[in-house]
Amino acid sequence: MARLFIFAVGGTGARVLRSLTMLLASGLQLPGCDQVVPVLVDPDTQNGDVLRTVELLKRYARIHQALHQDGQHPAGEGFFSQSLTTLAQLNTSGAEGLTDSFVYDFGGISQKFRDYIHYNDTSVETRGLLDLLFTPDSMNASLDVGFRGSPNVGSVVLNSLVQAKEMRYLAQSLNPDDRVFFISSIFGGTGAAGFPLLVKNLRDAGVDLPQPSVRAAVPAGALVMLPYFKLQQPSAQEKAEGKDFIDSNSFITKTKTALSYYAENLEGLEALYYLGDQAGQPLPNNPGRAEQRNQAHLLELIGALSIQHFMGTGADSLDRANPAYHEFGLKEGKSVFDFGELPPHLRAEVARPLIRFHYFARYYQQHLPQQPSSTFYKAGKLSQHLPASSGPLADLSTLFKEYEEWLRELGASERRFGALHPDETDFNKMVADRPIKTKSILGVTTDRGLTDDVVLAGLNNAVSKTSLDNPDAARTLRWIVEAFDVATEEVVKTKLQYS
Repeated sequence: MARLFIFAVGGTGARVLRSLTMLLASGLQLPGCDQVVPVLVDPDTQNGDVLRTVELLKRYARIHQALHQDGQHPAGEGFFSQSLTTLAQLNTSGAEGLTDSFVYDFGGISQKFRDYIHYNDTSVETRGLLDLLFTPDSMNASLDVGFRGSPNVGSVVLNSLVQAKEMRYLAQSLNPDDRVFFISSIFGGTGAAGFPLLVKNLRDAGVDLPQPSVRAAVPAGALVMLPYFKLQQPSAQEKAEGKDFIDSNSFITKTKTALSYYAENLEGLEALYYLGDQAGQPLPNNPGRAEQRNQAHLLELIGALSIQHFMGTGADSLDRANPAYHEFGLKEGKSVFDFGELPPHLRAEVARPLIRFHYFARYYQQHLPQQPSSTFYKAGKLSQHLPASSGPLADLSTLFKEYEEWLRELGASERRFGALHPDETDFNKMVADRPIKTKSILGVTTDRGLTDDVVLAGLNNAVSKTSLDNPDAARTLRWIVEAFDVATEEVVKTKLQYS
């Protein structure tokens, strides 16, 4: 049973994982992967990016569990088909001490960095050395907001925590067929510091962690995000007033330094993926906590695809002695990215599922409530459960709202994802690179293309020979998802004719 352990480090790691979860909801398949185990690594427990992703992961996991709880829904295909669990749910011996969470437990670090390293208790000589290594701002930084673009601070703190119970449990849970993937930025603090330390502790046989031979053998890859945004800088007065901020003017310098370090010291990976872009308009400068909740970005969506690529690379093509380095380039460098930018195999593997999921979300929210007399609605006894205020059907509705928010955010940057129109109500115009043409003769419409009536007919056909008797919420969810699987596949094939 092959599993994929994903370490999503820092805010950037959380945002890439958010995009991956949306892709998995659409039915994206990770080749050879039976189970995804994401672990978010960030000492800022109130980080807005992390909290949003954690809620999405929990919601996805509940939907998947409801769909598959009795083994009736086909595994490995369709919407929400990929299994996604926490470390504690692996049922390996020793899980009793773990919190059932997607977040790495840092034990509530809340003091200043100077207190964490016991600065005042050190000798005069040691304090002199520390003053050379760390700025006063770094020394006085509170660790409960992360490392705020200071990887030198992060490396000290994280180095003492990588052998926490989560890491020990993961090490003893690894199987030779499993894989590990790391997601981090190279220009921040938490990601730049945490990523190489996690790799080192995974591989180093001298580290006091279980199964050194297995740790040394499992294939590992990483997505390294180069600078792709910048932050608003405070005014001179705000600086004088001590406004807390991250200096994004240093991102390029930090990136160069980190790349140089990686080239000389980073070992233990079979594949590395690099993504970066010219920064657009500056984002709000929120160093941490709930305010650090950046909009989704096209590069995070593309970055999520590196995980699928890594899982689809055969073991015989992974060579740690000669690691593969990957980049992703746009064919024309356009500011608007549509599905035409994808190679043919990704249009089938990524575009088709996203299009079908978009039709699902749009019809389920906007049209299904208006069809209580339809065959689909009555056969599934949907009036007993819709609208839902709790349970898996409420999770589905909320996730659709989160999906639409994510899609709108992807279209807000200068380099934006415009393949799907989040607010378009005409099914014929929802896919940017493949509008569906209608037909008319002498002013009379003979083919209206893809309408909500066509989707409803597909749903009615999908359930024409079945009905639900006394369904609970989980069975109703399965009924809905399976019907939309069939109906959206048919309309994409016959109306959109997308390949």
